[in-house]
Amino acid sequence: MSRFIKVLTLVGVVAALATNAAADELFKADLSGDQEVPPVVTDASGMAKFRLDKAETSIEIQLHVDKGVGITQSHIHCGPAGTNGPVVVFLAGLHAAGLDVNGKWIANALITEGSIVNPACGGTMAELAASMRTGNTYVNVHSKNVPSGEIRGQIFPASK
Repeated sequence: MSRFIKVLTLVGVVAALATNAAADELFKADLSGDQEVPPVVTDASGMAKFRLDKAETSIEIQLHVDKGVGITQSHIHCGPAGTNGPVVVFLAGLHAAGLDVNGKWIANALITEGSIVNPACGGTMAELAASMRTGNTYVNVHSKNVPSGEIRGQIFPASK
């Protein structure tokens, strides 16, 4: 009987590992004005969450902006913390008049290879995901008051 329990336990462990290996990968970015280059004094803040599918062909995004006044657009940029880099994916915009956003702004939007407008951080979803894993991408939310970006946050694996 104890051999049966050991085999059953081993099967359960193998199944759990296989499920984990095939799971979607999660990323996040905490957005604030002090991460902008140069830093911005603002009441706005936010969070972006990303879910990369197992095949690395699409990323689902949710973007929350709190106390955002006159928000015009948002992007994923290529670049490490402390530097400004080019836009690689458009997330939202252009809202020329500016929107007042307080809460969920974008939910369940899907990014695919066709969404990549600049291959600076990779021309495929797998390459973009590799840049996200190393913190070489960031989310930037732009406003009428600060067109270069009001809040920003580096994208990292959610486990960090």
